[in-house]
Amino acid sequence: MPIGSSKAGVLGAGVVPGGSETFNSSGTFSVPVGVTCVSVTGLGGTGNAGNAGQPGGAGGGGGGGGGKNVINQNSSPVVVNPTFWITPNFRNAGGGAPGYPAQCGGSAGNPGNTGQASSVFCINFAGGAGGNGGAVGNDGQTGASAYTCSSNVSSPNPTASASSGQGNNISGVGAPLSGRGGSGFPATPDGYGVGGGGGGGAGVTNAGQDAVDRGARSGGNPGGGGSGNGASNLPSGPANAQSGQGANAERAGGGGGGGSVGRYQAQNAVGFFASGGAGGGRGNAGGGGQPGNPGQAGSPSTSNGVTVCSGTSYPVTVASGGQIVINWNPQ
Repeated sequence: MPIGSSKAGVLGAGVVPGGSETFNSSGTFSVPVGVTCVSVTGLGGTGNAGNAGQPGGAGGGGGGGGGKNVINQNSSPVVVNPTFWITPNFRNAGGGAPGYPAQCGGSAGNPGNTGQASSVFCINFAGGAGGNGGAVGNDGQTGASAYTCSSNVSSPNPTASASSGQGNNISGVGAPLSGRGGSGFPATPDGYGVGGGGGGGAGVTNAGQDAVDRGARSGGNPGGGGSGNGASNLPSGPANAQSGQGANAERAGGGGGGGSVGRYQAQNAVGFFASGGAGGGRGNAGGGGQPGNPGQAGSPSTSNGVTVCSGTSYPVTVASGGQIVINWNPQ
């Protein structure tokens, strides 16, 4: 101890011990008497989570297949020469109808907002970043479109019936729900016959109907397109085949067209009869949107050597999820 110095002068009279105060919510900091300098560590609130993405668009329904035409069927057992077609007993096939068009998807979710700042002594502590928005859902896959079979030919012997060919089938999305096209078949001797009816388009819930004869079939419910009748060259009622009907509900498939018929002059009149087209398959629903990412917590920062007035009260603002800690050394 230096000569002439008192014990109080060496240790410091009225020394204020060091301390700290933590604020997890807003409040008031009362500066201890004798304290004039503090340090502050704080962080702002947590950022908000991003919004979820919207669902993707529904896939389009598959288109129905067109009915098969008896002309230009290279696999037919009778040589096809246009000069030997017996007119007006050739009847055209019907076309396939489109499925319901694909729908536009949604959009990605909006990002979350940045967390609010915390503050004290006119010092701001930034909040955490908002979370990213969720991704939009995948668009649904388009339903399978139908294809058609080859035509079938009746026996050159007009008194014998040829076995009817198998109707159409398809593969792909929604394929089991589309109706099969019917096969054409001979109706009477002398080359008369009828084309197969088309298969019904797949509905959103129910399958389209299979064709088993010339008659048109209904599409599945809801929204599947109906099919078209097969053609006829019967003397009692000649008619061209009908086209399928378009789908009228989201994701539903279109109806198939009816098959054509014709008579060909060989030694005897030979009948050609073609299959109807299958209905279109159902499209898939769009995928769900992805959830948004959570917001980030604020990053703490420190300010040292902050001058304060001894014995004064200061407001402390703490954002949700934030914190402020005030420290002071002995003074």
